[in-house]
Amino acid sequence: LIDWLRDYAGNYINSRLIDERRSIPPHIVLDFGNRGLLGMQVPHEYGGLGLNYYDTMRVLQQLGAIDPTLSLFVGLNNILGIRPILRYGSKALKDELLPILATGRELAAFAITEPGAGSNPQGITSQAIPDGDRWRLQGTKIWSGSAAWAGTINTFVQLIDSNGKPRGINGFVVRQGTPGLRLDREALTMGMRGMVQNSIHLESVPVGIENLLGELGSGMEIAQDTFNYGRLGLGAISLGGM
Repeated sequence: LIDWLRDYAGNYINSRLIDERRSIPPHIVLDFGNRGLLGMQVPHEYGGLGLNYYDTMRVLQQLGAIDPTLSLFVGLNNILGIRPILRYGSKALKDELLPILATGRELAAFAITEPGAGSNPQGITSQAIPDGDRWRLQGTKIWSGSAAWAGTINTFVQLIDSNGKPRGINGFVVRQGTPGLRLDREALTMGMRGMVQNSIHLESVPVGIENLLGELGSGMEIAQDTFNYGRLGLGAISLGGM
């Protein structure tokens, strides 16, 4: 896979053009998906490569040496997009989503940051409000990488009980096209200009227990696990860049 990446980069990747156009060419996304780069740790039975941690980091290191935008794009889909579903999603969620995410037929994104909650995710104010045996998501997210391209967005909100009191942070898998999910303007970046980042508005988005990641109230554990692994990935990418 690393040999293929080196050869592919020399023939098909134009980093200057990606920066100037502020977009990753579709053929790169398709080719990466077909080679399994977008689902490196997804098990074989779901169509992924089934790589271990060490080999995944080696691939991210090589991507960091080739192009930081592409390494971030691939890392985001594998870590922020797929990992929460792979580790904390129900069997039904895994069966539905992992085969299409691992092969790049759809992308996955992660939404936790808000205008008033950046480095302190426990300060998020977006809510899951009870609606019978379901919930309605309400709030605004910002700087969600790949959100406009994603078919699935892992969304973190404060769970509100029937008395209007918060019961902890929860993660929900929200599919693109769900009523009330509205993507807003793109956030332009100073570096890695080919990355897509969007604001997301949650306007009474319906979700049920089938959308839940992990147990009720376990959202911060899931977010922390994802962030910690993301830091490891950033280290490998940076090493490759050096």
